[in-house]
Amino acid sequence: MIKKEVYKTIAVLVSLLLVVLLGLIVGIDMIPIHDVINYLFNLAPIENDFALGELRLPRVLSGMVVGASLAVAGLIVQGIIRNPLASPDVIGVTSGASVAAVLFLTYLSDSMGVQWTPVFAVIGAIITFFIIYLFSLHPSITANRIVLIGIGLASLANALIMYILVMSASFSSERAYLWLIGSLYGVSWLETISSFVSFIVLFIIIMWSKRKFELYSYGDAVAMQLGLNLKRFRILFLFFSSLLCGLSVAVAVGIGFIGLLTPHISRRIVRNHTSLLFITTAGIGAILVLLADWIARIAFQPLDIPAGVFTSGIGAPFFIYLLIKKRNSL
Repeated sequence: MIKKEVYKTIAVLVSLLLVVLLGLIVGIDMIPIHDVINYLFNLAPIENDFALGELRLPRVLSGMVVGASLAVAGLIVQGIIRNPLASPDVIGVTSGASVAAVLFLTYLSDSMGVQWTPVFAVIGAIITFFIIYLFSLHPSITANRIVLIGIGLASLANALIMYILVMSASFSSERAYLWLIGSLYGVSWLETISSFVSFIVLFIIIMWSKRKFELYSYGDAVAMQLGLNLKRFRILFLFFSSLLCGLSVAVAVGIGFIGLLTPHISRRIVRNHTSLLFITTAGIGAILVLLADWIARIAFQPLDIPAGVFTSGIGAPFFIYLLIKKRNSL
């Protein structure tokens, strides 16, 4: 069984590689695959080095990071809350990160510099996660009701964002608005490298702690008997998920439902191995975002549509399906 799941995980990673190549080759202008290989391995100079090196490659790598971060964050949230409806955007964490970032861009960016935006996005995500966690400690609050509370927090956060944009000076609100509707278009190498390195570090730490996640999946009673500190575990993994969510929001704000959809797909591929589940989830999340961004680039030329339009178009009906399926337990 494990050997079969290893092959499935390898197939996901190979598919990710093919999607990456698709994103590098196909655009407004086609770049031959041999030029892509020459550029990536520094074998020979190519004619399209600017389009490939400054536009497509950072965008593709950033899309991988955003998709993988949201997917792994969704897997963690669904595992901790034990609810298939949960994900960072559905329970309001993405909106919380956006509120903190908009507050910073509106009132503090002139004095501190816009490079601090990711830090404030992460802080907003952490604060929102722990508000939801405090709700979860009350014995009368079920896992399904936590999702509904999160939806309410997301609506409150979005209303707060609109209030900030309306009440702030026009030049400040314009800066924040452009950030809110931003896609992967125009992402810089500095953002790409910093987000890529941050994700790799976080993912290694999560994989190192995966045994605790596996114990928790057996249920509270069994996990406690096996020596797991439930409170410490929940706080630790919620913190990891907050960092991943804030990282993705800092790069591309409006990409929703990846954290909801991807864990359901990956669990159908890998069922019996925690490490492979995390790797598969990250790979599928990256594939979904890259495909959505590629369609956004190609389908409406010369317009560049945000990738979140397509992920929401798929994720929203799936969320409604899950709501209907679990309607008796809400």
